[in-house]
Amino acid sequence: MANLPEPIQNVAAAFDALPGVGPRAALRYAYWLVTQPKESIARFARSIQTLADQVRHCEVCGQWSDRSPCGICSDPKREASQICVVATSPDIKSVEETGVFRGIYHVLGGTIDPIEGRTPDKLRIKELLSRVQIPIIKEVILAMDTDVQGDVTAIYLKKQLSTLPLKV
Repeated sequence: MANLPEPIQNVAAAFDALPGVGPRAALRYAYWLVTQPKESIARFARSIQTLADQVRHCEVCGQWSDRSPCGICSDPKREASQICVVATSPDIKSVEETGVFRGIYHVLGGTIDPIEGRTPDKLRIKELLSRVQIPIIKEVILAMDTDVQGDVTAIYLKKQLSTLPLKV
């Protein structure tokens, strides 16, 4: 990227760090962005800064939210006896789009994958076990991806939950 202005190089490097974006696409995005009106670029930058400043994890379920507790955890119309366990926050959107589940959620923060360094102690499993001790929880739904890591995580959780009076 020699002969490119440093700001373009920096933006391209930032885009290149995104998943699924290679160096050529990153440079295309940087070139496109620099052709936009300054106000559009400023709005884009503000939206990213707002994301950094305002989005955090819900203290109850662990999903990304701009408030804590999040909208789902603070919704009195949700079925509090059912808890759906998902790996990541985007998984909640997938379940919600079905329109079928009306319970609450628990986000683990990933799946068990020792090769990647994600062991059970690095996930929000202790928090889940603490949450399901509440007598109101009657059912735990394990909504993991059907890949090796998802299956390993679901089997591990099922074993951890097997001693509790819950439907898993």
